This record gives sequence, C-alpha cells and structure tokens, in this order.
Amino acid sequence: MFQGTAVWLRRSSCRKAIVAFAVASSLCAGYAVAGPTCEKDKGYVAIDASEQLGEDFLKNIKAIGIDNVIRYYDWSNETLPGKTLTMRELRLIAKLQMSVAVVFQHQNDCLCTFTTKGRGTRDAKRALELARGFSQPAGSAIYFGVDGVEAQFLSLLRGTGLPGGEAEASKFVQRYVRPYFEEAAQVLRASGYKIGVYGSGLVCSHLLEAKLASYCWLANATSWPGYTAFEASKRWVLKQHLPTGRAACFGVEVDLNSGNAATPDFGQWRPKHF
Repeated sequence: MFQGTAVWLRRSSCRKAIVAFAVASSLCAGYAVAGPTCEKDKGYVAIDASEQLGEDFLKNIKAIGIDNVIRYYDWSNETLPGKTLTMRELRLIAKLQMSVAVVFQHQNDCLCTFTTKGRGTRDAKRALELARGFSQPAGSAIYFGVDGVEAQFLSLLRGTGLPGGEAEASKFVQRYVRPYFEEAAQVLRASGYKIGVYGSGLVCSHLLEAKLASYCWLANATSWPGYTAFEASKRWVLKQHLPTGRAACFGVEVDLNSGNAATPDFGQWRPKHF
C-alpha cells in the first residue's frame, strides 16, 4: 500500500483532501469545550506560545508559579508572524530567572514535510544555527514537531475506502516520520543537544523506542493515534492542554502544559544574561 505513497500524497486530489481535513478539524475545534485558565495551583509547569512575549506577561505567569516558557525555532519565512524566539525575549526570561525550551516547527503539520527527502537535515541545520546564535547550552533539548500528519494520512485512507487504523498509521510513521528524525539526529549528533518530539502518543512511542528522541511532549489532540495508551504510560515529560483564550491568560493565547514529576528535566535551559 505504501509503494508510491509520496507521489500520491502530492496529487491535487490529496491536497484538497488535506485542506478539507484541516477545515473540518478547525470547525470541530470551534465547538470544543473552553480551554483552561492561567491561575495558581493547577499543576502547570510551562506555557507554549507562538507569538513574541513581553515582560508583563512573563511576570504574570511567573507569579502564578509557571517558570518555563516554550517558544519556537523556525525558518526566516515564518509560518506565523512573530513565531520565532527572539533575543529580546531571552533577555527578559534571563532577567526574571525563568527557563526556556524550544521546538522547531515549519509546516510540520503538512504531510509534504515528511515525504520530502532531506527535509529533516535542513530543518535540523536551521535549528542548530538558531541554538548556537542564542547560546543554547549543550545538554538541553531541541524538539521537533509532528503535528498530526499520521492522523491526516488515516483520514485520507478512510476517505478513499482503504483501511485506516493504527497499523496503517504505524507504517506511515516508520516510512516517513522516522527518516526525518534520523536525518535530524545525524546533524545534531556532535552538537551536545538532545532531541525531543512533539506529537501523538503513537509518534512518541515509535521515536522513543528507536532512540531517536530523548523526550516526548504529548500533544493535546486526544484523537490522534495512541494518545490514551501513551498518556497512561507516563513516558511523556510534558503533556499539553487545550489553548487558553487571550482573556484567560493575561492577554496572550497559550497552551498550558503539565509536567511529569518523575522527569522534571524536559530539556529546558536558563538563558544567560546578554
């Protein structure tokens, strides 16, 4: 079934199906239950945000007991304006004695990212360039996002009447996601940085078992393959929750994240004072 899949995935009919899937997912999300609120004593250890953060916001989340900020590495043609971590933010995080973790994401919600040979190499080189520019210390982690591509693949299979269960999702991960991380690992091997993965329980399980990732950050999409079993296994170091509204978190929409008490180190780092 997987022979010639990369070509099939690039066909216009497939692209239309992906768009339809994304639109349907967004509409469904619009009717989801309200997200959490940024408040004390809820057990959250980190927020992740796809926009630049200011000092007032950082002071507010620190005041409610959240000391870790997760921000993005991306290419210069960002998928969202202001998505990439900045030196200004690092200075503020250092000033407030907080920690930062980073995740590389550039169209990692697109099947094309993982069916393109060499993409893991290019993304990892860009991540390494940014890490060195920000003086990210060896021993900390760079996460790479896998944003539901295996779930999209299953949706496409089901739409054409083909079997679309977890076995097919596993084959997709092995054939396309694993090589991306093998390429990234080759680039980062001598850097001293650990690799983390953001994604589904299925993706996390495969990459941890293959020793291609040291950390799993479990995405909040409970419908993605393998969520329930992996969440129960406690092999994740971070577990993401639904996004807040801006009014619910000091004027910024963020995702709140729980930590795993057994592994408080998830590759975060204290930026130095610049």
